[in-house]
Amino acid sequence: MSSTVSYVILSWEDKIYKTCQDGEIHILKIKQWRANVQEEMPVQDEIKSHVQCIYGKQVKLLTLWPNYFCEAEWPPHLHCQNLLTVRKAKSIAIFQGILDRVIGRRGVPCTKLKLSVGQSVLCRPQMARGEYQVNRPHSKFRQQKLNAWQPILTAGSVLPTFFVIGLAFIPIGVALLIASNNVQELVIDYTDCVMEEKLCKDEISDPTKIMENPPCRCLVAFELHHDFSAPVYIYYGLSGFYQNHRRYVKSRDDVQLLGNPKHVSSDCFPFQYAENEIPIAPCGAIANSMFNDTFLIKYKIVDQSDAVVPLAYDEIAWPSDLSKKFRNPDSVPLSAAFEGTSKPPYWRKPVYELSNVSSASGFQNESLIVWMRSAALPNFRKLHSRVLHVDNFANALPKGNYTVEITYNYPVASFDGRKRFIISNASWAGGKNSFLGIAYIVVGTVCIVMGCVFLFVHMKFGHSLTEMAAIRSP
Repeated sequence: MSSTVSYVILSWEDKIYKTCQDGEIHILKIKQWRANVQEEMPVQDEIKSHVQCIYGKQVKLLTLWPNYFCEAEWPPHLHCQNLLTVRKAKSIAIFQGILDRVIGRRGVPCTKLKLSVGQSVLCRPQMARGEYQVNRPHSKFRQQKLNAWQPILTAGSVLPTFFVIGLAFIPIGVALLIASNNVQELVIDYTDCVMEEKLCKDEISDPTKIMENPPCRCLVAFELHHDFSAPVYIYYGLSGFYQNHRRYVKSRDDVQLLGNPKHVSSDCFPFQYAENEIPIAPCGAIANSMFNDTFLIKYKIVDQSDAVVPLAYDEIAWPSDLSKKFRNPDSVPLSAAFEGTSKPPYWRKPVYELSNVSSASGFQNESLIVWMRSAALPNFRKLHSRVLHVDNFANALPKGNYTVEITYNYPVASFDGRKRFIISNASWAGGKNSFLGIAYIVVGTVCIVMGCVFLFVHMKFGHSLTEMAAIRSP
């Protein structure tokens, strides 16, 4: 397409000044032009229309909105400048300055073309045909011409909004709060668990000596006063553990976790290599600090031996994490795939021995996957396992007396942390968490109160629509 530049100026002293591709200036009276086009292209039309120069060559027609001078380029682009001061001054000199500034603003040498009426000068770039290139995609989005809606805020529109939000949020908050309160939950803090009159947390205070000492096992008795309806989940909770520390969150190798056990990132430092530069799998501080306490729950049945509550360690991780972020090497068995790697320093066993089931070991061990998703707050809980609802536990975890045998491996004394054992079920809204319901109720209540306050102010001090319409600007 030709790169010829054409200009059209409308509504200056009721005339149209138009340049054709040959550079000649033509002046038409607006009334005469309107009569010629017979209302097919009114003066205030948008840039979409074309007109014919008297020589039959097409140029782009740009209309002049009130108080604006517009410049056209080919390919067509619009540049406008306010002419309000020019109209007030009625100065041809000012108009000429605007022409020079707007059309010749790029510093390109210009040719002065005298208008036939001898009143002004039109400036256009001195460029050969085809040299003038413009790289401006002509779309409403890129030219910032998308349709917009700018509502006027009035009492009639704002007040109903406050009341609607309040009336909607309060019932939602009440429903969420009721669902949270219906969740059954038992929390046991076992940080100070005792074995043979010794605190387990003191026995394992030095994580580097865990392998040298036998595991500390303690018993905690508890009672369920009501049946915990299925499904029932087992959680562990930690307090004072800042998993959101920047260096801690980065200390992992996602490429390694996708099935490349010998790939070690520098982000894993200082848990990259073991002795003799053997790569650690999985590397990094997150994996090295994995929670490794175990729970064995027994249910006391009258006149019978204790029944072990069956636990399952699958279906506890996010499906997206399990399918996309964690994969095992292709080699079988896993011990061969992880040959030439070392376990993290604080682990008791290598990654391929985390489960008795091969498909649930290695990087696809769901307990590992759950731990690798870092918590945002220092006090958190993570899913440990789920109760298999079979035999005596088919429909619920029955009320009665229980004991949990805890293999106390995870040290928390070094950071003054606490550990919790949690039994809970779930509702349609998830686990027990009253924050969301309370937040909805608070927001809804605030909206209702603010709506009442604004309504009172409007009724007491506001103006009616008739009074507002009677206001005239000076």
